[in-house]
Amino acid sequence: MTHASREELRAELLASVPRWYSPVAHLALPALAGLALAALALLRIRDLRLWQVALVPLFFAFGNAVEWHAHRGLLHRRTRFLQLLYLRHTPQHHALYVSDAMAIRSSREFRFILLPGYGILAILAVSSPLVVLFFAIGQPNLAALWVASAVVYLIAYEWLHLAYHLPESSSIGRLPLIQRLRRHHQLHHVPQLMQRWNFNVTVPLWDHVRGTAYSPSLTNPAPTPVAAASPPKE
Repeated sequence: MTHASREELRAELLASVPRWYSPVAHLALPALAGLALAALALLRIRDLRLWQVALVPLFFAFGNAVEWHAHRGLLHRRTRFLQLLYLRHTPQHHALYVSDAMAIRSSREFRFILLPGYGILAILAVSSPLVVLFFAIGQPNLAALWVASAVVYLIAYEWLHLAYHLPESSSIGRLPLIQRLRRHHQLHHVPQLMQRWNFNVTVPLWDHVRGTAYSPSLTNPAPTPVAAASPPKE
């Protein structure tokens, strides 16, 4: 897509944003609702055991794997009944933001970066069978820890993704950790790489596990090395 056509797409998408849309509310309200739910879950914990706490890192690793699979399988491939996810991500988000033009220009573009307002609660609802399972095996503490871990992970996903698309000169964009993580995501926005590499948005744990971590110098992110590299594991 040329620069001119990208500008036309930006204008078209911004024109579609409702006048009542609030970027601050879009960022804050889902996070506050999720944190309230996590707090309620944690308040139900009784007689917490060390081994139960030790499972929390595994919950985060599981979330990282789910993030990788959802990004690769739903956001970059047309899936029956879920085509809207693909359309919002690949033809729109990736067309609007490319590796050398990642930054949003106004807060109204939060709409093109963040999940829909109901996204966090919807994802928690989809993962509710795990909560039911933990209760069924007599582990309500694990159910509470899972809910809290899932909320924290989802908020981290949202806010980190937004941070990568803020101007690099901003106070957040200049943070060393954000710079390092943004580089991984920035390579995913190279058009020739996006379908095969760097699917993790938070931390690239599962990209390394599945062999889809690609990190050459950004000064020459050409697809030539990709063709010679081993394909990602299925």
